[in-house]
Amino acid sequence: MIYQTDIYTDKANISDVYSEMAVKIHGAVMKAIPQDYCKKMHTPSYHPFSIFVVPVENDFIIRVSALCDEAKIIPETLSQKKSLKIYGMKNPLKILKFESAEPLDAEKCYNYISEKGCSITFITPATIKTKGRFSAVPDISAYFYSTVCKYNEFEKEKISYDEFKEAFSCAVLEEYRLESVKYNVSGNIISGMTGYCRIMFPKDEEQNILLRKVIAYASYSGIGGKTSMGMGGIVVQDIQ
Repeated sequence: MIYQTDIYTDKANISDVYSEMAVKIHGAVMKAIPQDYCKKMHTPSYHPFSIFVVPVENDFIIRVSALCDEAKIIPETLSQKKSLKIYGMKNPLKILKFESAEPLDAEKCYNYISEKGCSITFITPATIKTKGRFSAVPDISAYFYSTVCKYNEFEKEKISYDEFKEAFSCAVLEEYRLESVKYNVSGNIISGMTGYCRIMFPKDEEQNILLRKVIAYASYSGIGGKTSMGMGGIVVQDIQ
């Protein structure tokens, strides 16, 4: 199963927080969860959750997603908190409320996306490595490579990224607007891509389901790298 919780915070002064807020939230999460699981989370290539943070005036909405039953302890732990101590903030970040979505079976999550197509909004900067460096190349399908890897790891499947890429090339990219922006990870400035696209799915049934499955899963896993530190957060909406 996959899990998702939205956390709404009170107004906060972040003038002395010299990094992206989600990076600091990541640090607060690592301190809040049981330390034996925290150690496991530092295992290379083990990425069972994602976070992204959206500022709303001086408030924040924090979206936390868990990609397996073991990782649901992260949103569960945060749901028990009344505040989070954020490095650089004088006062703790007060939590106002939580909203948790119903747990989903990842295998069936594609049913929540129209067979016709969808729009994808890249809420927080998405990044991938090219030639050993983080970059914001305007190749939308490339950002889903990590999503396919996570799906295969946690759902014990063998989805082919090459097949996903082929299916994506058969879709129609009706509209898009992409922008390169910078993202601050504790002083390390990373290039990332934001924007949106409107995609019409191919009629071939296998390709249609494959695209919907990976894109739906990406709304939990995030896309690209650094998803546990706030990068690669997306929102998917059906085309009306």
